[in-house]
Amino acid sequence: MSAVAVEYVFKSSAAGEGEVVVRAERAALFPESSSTVHHDETGHVAWQAMPVLCEFLLSLRGRQLLTSARVLELGAGIGIPGLLAGRVCTELIITDSNDAVVERLRRNVELNMGEMNCSGDAIRVENVVWGADLFPSSLAHSVDIVLGSDVIYSASSAKSFLETAEAAMTQPDGIIVLAYIPRWPNVDRALYDSIAVMKLSAEVVPLCSFMSKKTSNGHALPKGTCLLLLRRMQDVDDPAEVCTDPPEITRRQYNDDVREVFDVCIGPGNITGDLCHRLSSGIGLDCEGKQQICLVIDATGPFSLTTGKARLLSDVFRVPPLINCTELKLKECWLSDGWAILTPGLLDCANKLSRLIVDGDEIGVRAAKEINKLLLHCSDLNFLGLLRNPLGNDGATAITGGLSSCSMLHSLVLSHCRIGDAGTAAIARAFPPTLQELDLSNNEISAIGVADIANAMRDSVLSKLTILNLSGNDIGASGGAELGEVLGVGVPKLQQLDLRGCGMTSSGITWLSPAIPACEDLRVLHLGSNGAGDEAMNELAPAISRCKNLKHLSLAMNSITGEGTWVLVEDLVDCLSITHIDMKGNSLGDNGAAAIADILAEVKTLEVVDLSNNEIGEEGAIAFAEEFEKPMMEEPFSWPRGLTLLLENNPEIVGAARSRLEKAVEDKNPQVVIKVKLSSVTAMETGFGR
Repeated sequence: MSAVAVEYVFKSSAAGEGEVVVRAERAALFPESSSTVHHDETGHVAWQAMPVLCEFLLSLRGRQLLTSARVLELGAGIGIPGLLAGRVCTELIITDSNDAVVERLRRNVELNMGEMNCSGDAIRVENVVWGADLFPSSLAHSVDIVLGSDVIYSASSAKSFLETAEAAMTQPDGIIVLAYIPRWPNVDRALYDSIAVMKLSAEVVPLCSFMSKKTSNGHALPKGTCLLLLRRMQDVDDPAEVCTDPPEITRRQYNDDVREVFDVCIGPGNITGDLCHRLSSGIGLDCEGKQQICLVIDATGPFSLTTGKARLLSDVFRVPPLINCTELKLKECWLSDGWAILTPGLLDCANKLSRLIVDGDEIGVRAAKEINKLLLHCSDLNFLGLLRNPLGNDGATAITGGLSSCSMLHSLVLSHCRIGDAGTAAIARAFPPTLQELDLSNNEISAIGVADIANAMRDSVLSKLTILNLSGNDIGASGGAELGEVLGVGVPKLQQLDLRGCGMTSSGITWLSPAIPACEDLRVLHLGSNGAGDEAMNELAPAISRCKNLKHLSLAMNSITGEGTWVLVEDLVDCLSITHIDMKGNSLGDNGAAAIADILAEVKTLEVVDLSNNEIGEEGAIAFAEEFEKPMMEEPFSWPRGLTLLLENNPEIVGAARSRLEKAVEDKNPQVVIKVKLSSVTAMETGFGR
């Protein structure tokens, strides 16, 4: 694996220091594609949390922890945090579990020996596999500080990292310093649970206390990025209060010149007894009820809204300024049954709520019953979103009483909630007639559940619906047939229809297609990932030609070949509004590419055509080149907004055909902007992973 020498420059916040430079060797090319579960090569580059840990170690508090300490870095990769720690600590052990990474670590230590406080046998580089049972007995309970950055990347790694770190820490007074970036909620939860199971006290060090900018390699750090100090509970007199950055408050434009609107974002650490005082003093929020509050409680990361925090929050919703909350969003709070504690306080501002969004909050049946109580008082609610919650059929049924009472509701989003046919039937009976958006995507709904939705359409309950999303439900061909019977009649104002990943096959799309033109305002149609083949085009193509407002058509990830593409394009030229065509991941081949190329100039409204991953080779590339080489003599020119043609992941587009296509694009009429995106022929260089 080729390597490059780089310098990582940090600004120290400790007194008397300026820039600190660490020299290191890293992989020249990003190795993620060659990394596997059994052979992890991600340690050959630096990752996004590394600068967070480094800047903390360079802060006054970080240096105080490191002074005279014995330090171990786990999963060190190229070892930058450990190399910084070695400038202050008395003993340093840098480890990884990949032999090649360990060898690179040894070279990086040599590059920085001149700046080390410890030397000789006090610096070691070792191969250490995680797990308490696998940890070398020679290192057990031998270090004061364990460092880790971007080392928790799966649910299992959370447990194994903490077990390994705990095995290494001295007793008492050992500390784990962990820089963590949230990427997947299940990993956040695994880390949170592992901290609790291992009886560790977690202190969150506010990033603003040691970082001047919340960026890594020029990119903004994700929400929930944190620096944790973990200690054994028995080593702590009082569990550390979670300290976070101050509440984020931004002022919106005046709403009809009547009231000011403020967006307020807080985390669990902001929820204390003096929250109202801190919101009211010095940051523009008053206690007189003149302002609308849009509150976001974001616990993204290894954090939770505990029952104690829920009780405090319930109290502050009863008084200004939060009694004036008009929009409330809870994200990854894992409140679950704590809704029984929160709901009583929310009832005091329920009649002002216009939007309620609960995302990833582990809402089951008991919590759903509490939310139902709240909904009964939400007379002005127009948006309800319960995303990524394990409602199931019983939980969905539990909210129907409150749902039916929301007479102003425009949008209902219940995606990723494990709702099956029984829950769908209950919700369908509770649909308010005001609904304009319905999102039941990624549940467990079959054709039986679709039939209940169709019945609501027949009864004109959904006559105002403009957006319908049932993607990710295995409704099958029968579900397509059910919708085909009612679309034009039951939802005449429909503008967006998303049926991706519904397993409708060619038969379902065939039955659905005749109803599509009846939705005269339809602008977006997603039919990707349905296992549809060429035969589906026989009915779909003429239907598309009669859609006078359709702009975006997606048939991605199906089984359409060149033959079906020719059938489609013969009618597609009559759709005078189409701007986006997505057919990536089919089997169009050169024949299908030729079909698309044949009608490009005729469909003057086109802006984006995605034919990525379609087995297109040199002949297909030449077909497009020939089209772009033609002179544009007539006005109006085609593609007045420019045309982007995506041909990525078609590895057979090479050589002279590729060059000809690229040249045809460059030489095209300068009045028309054309972009053709092909797969890169060289790997991207990078110093940071995701």
